[in-house]
Amino acid sequence: MNEADHITSLSDIPDNISNLLTELKEFKDDFNIKIDFCKDQFKIILRESPFNSRLNTTRCILLKIFENPCSYSIHVFNNQSQNSSNKILKKIYEIEVEGENDYRLIKKDIKDLIKGEKGASFSSNYPL
Repeated sequence: MNEADHITSLSDIPDNISNLLTELKEFKDDFNIKIDFCKDQFKIILRESPFNSRLNTTRCILLKIFENPCSYSIHVFNNQSQNSSNKILKKIYEIEVEGENDYRLIKKDIKDLIKGEKGASFSSNYPL
């Protein structure tokens, strides 16, 4: 895929990304999942459903997967709604891993973050 390519169906997504999306489907009841392709990276965004959150705060998890160089990053934000039109994003977690795209580790990191468990797994290459 190049910069001008667009994802129009699941058949346009490489197998490794498709497998990760299949694994993330277990969270579809609690999170809306969106995928985008931009330049040399896939972005997967998981937005917590406001119906499942407490106290007007929802989480947004941004996962970026780069094929060249092989790396990924995960950013977690709290999205606080003060009223219907005013929202505040606050970064609460960030990890960047270079030299590895082990989708089992990525899924475990995301699952741990969704459960609110501290100490998501870290690659030996962290924090590069």
